Amino acid sequence: MEPQIVSKPTMTLVGPKLHGKLEGMDIKALWNGFGPRMAEMKDANPAVCYGAMDNYSEATGEFDYLAACEAKTAAAVPTGMVSWNIPAQTYAVFPCTLPQVGETWMTAYQQWLPQSGYQRAAGPEFELYDEQFNPQDPAAVLYLYVPIVNAN
Repeated sequence: MEPQIVSKPTMTLVGPKLHGKLEGMDIKALWNGFGPRMAEMKDANPAVCYGAMDNYSEATGEFDYLAACEAKTAAAVPTGMVSWNIPAQTYAVFPCTLPQVGETWMTAYQQWLPQSGYQRAAGPEFELYDEQFNPQDPAAVLYLYVPIVNAN
């Protein structure tokens, strides 16, 4: 699997956050609760959503997960939500479907990255759900973004 390499500008993501281990997180419930609240974000585009992950601890296996939309500013963050500033970065982008997400993350990190000439950069990684994504369609495509820098 050969990803597309893209650069993205700085962006601000706003949404509710979970913290914990993947096995204990109810990410589906987070998204289900976020959907009806998207209208509260006056300067965001609810047609494009992000599942961002950051602050991973190798010691505990815990990390932060943010269900979010991109906002023009972080000025008015609704109650119960947070904002994350995502730096401008280069990413390896892996297309997949919801049933393939776990397998695609593993392939990206265990197979592609070690032989790619890149290394993981600091900062959040994220899932991008664009305007065409339909969560009811198991064949709908989403995109996994891994922040990278040249290994040399």
